[in-house]
Amino acid sequence: MAKRSPVQELQELATDSNVDLTTLLRKALLVATKLNLKAFRDWIDCELNGYFGKGDVPPYRKLHAKVWLKNPYHGLIPVMFQDSRSENAFCRIDARDPIEGLKHILDNLQRGASSPIFPLTPHQSTLLLKQQNGLGLPPVRTVSENQLASILDAVRTTILEWALKLEQEGILGEGISFTQEEVSRASTSTQIRIENFQGILGNVQDSTVTQLLSINVQKGDWGSLDEYLHSLGIEDNDILHLKEALQAEPVLSGQSNFSKRVSDWVGKMVAKAASGAWRVGIATAGNLLASAIRAYYGGV
Repeated sequence: MAKRSPVQELQELATDSNVDLTTLLRKALLVATKLNLKAFRDWIDCELNGYFGKGDVPPYRKLHAKVWLKNPYHGLIPVMFQDSRSENAFCRIDARDPIEGLKHILDNLQRGASSPIFPLTPHQSTLLLKQQNGLGLPPVRTVSENQLASILDAVRTTILEWALKLEQEGILGEGISFTQEEVSRASTSTQIRIENFQGILGNVQDSTVTQLLSINVQKGDWGSLDEYLHSLGIEDNDILHLKEALQAEPVLSGQSNFSKRVSDWVGKMVAKAASGAWRVGIATAGNLLASAIRAYYGGV
């Protein structure tokens, strides 16, 4: 009796809504590992363990939250933003939790729990409190059930599409093994690369972030530069070091070059971007920071 194809079994699991995603992802992890498909394995690992410290998240994990003020007498009062850029800065959320954690939140919602709260950053909370003229109502941020459900659907659909593509390429396997020919075919096929599955990797890291974090730094205005750097997620201590470097060189040199201290600071931040420590990708980190600092110097 022939052993069952792991790829066809994966297809069956992906189309059965009663199969939990963790089980499905682990089966996909087995297949990806056996076929030496590192990029797909890395994506599966992130879905199982979370995207913490992993840089940007896939587009389907970018959520749009609602921001409220918590009134002890009248409940949640929606915050109205003056423009779309301000709204995006407060309402865009990267869902980095493992898929099992998101599933747990969704299950609680379906049992009648209130909408999940995603904390604002301390800087965001401070800004919203300052705009209340002393009311002191704590701001909170929530996301809808539909958005969480769409993440789970995207993962399940991606695995199904991938398994179908494997079959189309003649890669089926037997039991828990694949032939050397199948492994070789998987490594050379352009049809089963994860970047070809819309919404998974693609060119997502810089385009939306750059729009969200458009530079609005005024010449000589430390407050505007400070606010912009906070919007990027840069830590207070790092911002303080830049302030000290800029105070040491209030104007640029004749060649419009940054001082060594400022250049070293930019380099340090790019290194942090590479490690996933803040939410702008390494591809744009240097350009964003350099442009912001030049705007502070007067746009030279």
